[in-house]
Amino acid sequence: MINKAIFSSPFFLSISLGIMCWLLVFIIFPIEVVFPVSSEVVVYILLSYLSIITGYLVVPDGKHSKHSNQTIIGTTMIKVLILVVLLSFLIRYIDLFIFRGVRIGYPIAQNRILIEANPPKFIFILVSVTRYLFFVPILFLFHSKIKSKKLLIFCLLLFLLPFIEGVVRGSRNSFFYPSILLIFSLLYFKKIKFKKLHLGVLLFVFSMLFVMATGILKKREMIKGKDYESLMTDAIYNDFLKPKKSVLEKIHRLENIKTKQLLISGLQTGQYYTHGVFEFDNLLKTYHKNDSLNFQFGKYNFLNFIKLANKLGITHLDLSKIKKANPRGYSFTTFFGGLYIDVGWYGLVFMFLFGAFQKYIYNLVQRQKIELLPLLIFFSFLNFFMLSFNFLRGNGVSMIMASLMLILVVYVKNKITLKKQLNH
Repeated sequence: MINKAIFSSPFFLSISLGIMCWLLVFIIFPIEVVFPVSSEVVVYILLSYLSIITGYLVVPDGKHSKHSNQTIIGTTMIKVLILVVLLSFLIRYIDLFIFRGVRIGYPIAQNRILIEANPPKFIFILVSVTRYLFFVPILFLFHSKIKSKKLLIFCLLLFLLPFIEGVVRGSRNSFFYPSILLIFSLLYFKKIKFKKLHLGVLLFVFSMLFVMATGILKKREMIKGKDYESLMTDAIYNDFLKPKKSVLEKIHRLENIKTKQLLISGLQTGQYYTHGVFEFDNLLKTYHKNDSLNFQFGKYNFLNFIKLANKLGITHLDLSKIKKANPRGYSFTTFFGGLYIDVGWYGLVFMFLFGAFQKYIYNLVQRQKIELLPLLIFFSFLNFFMLSFNFLRGNGVSMIMASLMLILVVYVKNKITLKKQLNH
């Protein structure tokens, strides 16, 4: 018999709230579908959700223990983690600002050209991976119930460090994912109680993110020599999901330029968040029509691992061919689009196993294997955005790599501690 409490777990909350949030944005924003979504896409998405939920449910609940084999994270460990993350970001920005020559004062397009023209040295890639642990110290701080305002401030400041790269590269994602990860972390430890003050702070945070996104978007279009209003007709999102004509006409009639810009950004935010489903529909249709497009069997989603393997000389795969597996380049195709590119309909098997793995991780965290908590939070984050973004790819893979490194370090530390205890 299924325990009712299971439906209040991070897994079910992230899945259900993610679906509701996507539907809410799609319904509220004045956008319309250009081409009807095929029934195949709807079935693929529904069966994928059913598979991941089934996989989660088939794994029995673990026996919770607060004493045996628990991992204890103290103040020293948190301080070391903060230092490691700070050093990792420092190395990242030394690479960007000194070796690749980018500047905050340069135009975004110029910085992007410099970044692409000067590939990072392997040592910088390897060492800077640990910067993706920026959200881990606050998890350990809350779990250990350490009352230290100084540590809390340092932990919170780590979430701001990715913003620098966001400004340099003109990437909204660098503002977006650290902020959402912080909210997920606070929700997990019930630090947000949905009172007026907390809701006000959340509203302020999202308003600031929206203003930042608007500024970045404006800079991009100024660099391209486009009129900012051209976003309403020329943006890549409009191919499959466009603003309603009546709304565009009303915006065009406005005289206040700043109001126009905010409304345009608002419209594009709605498109940005929801268009992935329709890109996935186009992707699936393209794969049916084009026989030259082959499944990548993990190479697409885990491209960062392939890059690392190529650098080490373990593999010699053509990265350009893997990238072309998505015919529309870097357009979002949801989590399910990346899954389809890799394994097609066998993605349902992956989803089942992925659900089971998440339950396994959850059981271990409940048994105080706290080093696995970052993975649990990241998977919840990934679950929430499945209909919008594919966080298993790119930054997501780097977060998984960094989390695995942390798990290995804690495992070795525990082994050494246990050996010392036995010797005594």
